[in-house]
Amino acid sequence: MKHILLFVIATTTLLSCGGDTKPTQQSTAPAITFKTKSVPVPFSGNWISEAYLNDIRDRQSPRKAQEGSEECFIQLPDHTLRPATMIINFHEGISDLVTVNNNGAFQLWEKQGDTLSNVKYNIQTITSDSIKIDDKLFIKINSIPTGSEPRILEEILFKGNYSSKKGEQVEFKANGEVSGLGKYKYYKPVIDYFDAGLQIDQVGLGTSADKMEYFGFKFKRNKLELYKLKCDTYDDIDKRCVEVSFGEKSYDLQKINQE
Repeated sequence: MKHILLFVIATTTLLSCGGDTKPTQQSTAPAITFKTKSVPVPFSGNWISEAYLNDIRDRQSPRKAQEGSEECFIQLPDHTLRPATMIINFHEGISDLVTVNNNGAFQLWEKQGDTLSNVKYNIQTITSDSIKIDDKLFIKINSIPTGSEPRILEEILFKGNYSSKKGEQVEFKANGEVSGLGKYKYYKPVIDYFDAGLQIDQVGLGTSADKMEYFGFKFKRNKLELYKLKCDTYDDIDKRCVEVSFGEKSYDLQKINQE
């Protein structure tokens, strides 16, 4: 009996001592949040504001459409935690934006250094071809980029087949190529008119993609007229024309299909 009692006492003492032993500390993994977890973005691609698009279709003048257009274009990445740039008036942009999925809600956050600081825009899917960024509606466009610069006016204004008064066939392609205008093989419409010498709508025509001669243009529904530029005021200090108007007409084209 004495032996059994001693065993019980010894066992109890060991258990009580064991209870004072501190558990081994384990390292905890960092919490996964919307700021660290990347997920697919279902509406990636190029988006243009409905207001700008409707203005272009109505007045066919990028110079007029630029006035007061504010947030007008954005290219959204295919995964969150990747950058996006909101274009303002096609003149400047907000480049420090990062796409996130915050508990099912897609947002654009401002990034300062390596830190996501605050929500700049909220994104809401409306249809497969339209989204809302805050209170503005954006429409998806299939613009073909040149480097980091998307071809917007090529897609929504110029693209298509035309015929000259002599019956010559002209094609403006969405990728910036043109055929049927003699030596000119490339074209580039001006989209930003916040500078001197841009009083009228202009488009560059070039024998190569990096060597352009600029013309004034007028769209009259399905008719496209291209004019030589007339310099009205020349700046001797900056060595450039600061005021221009329409000069001699160079091309008179009729659009023969709508896309």
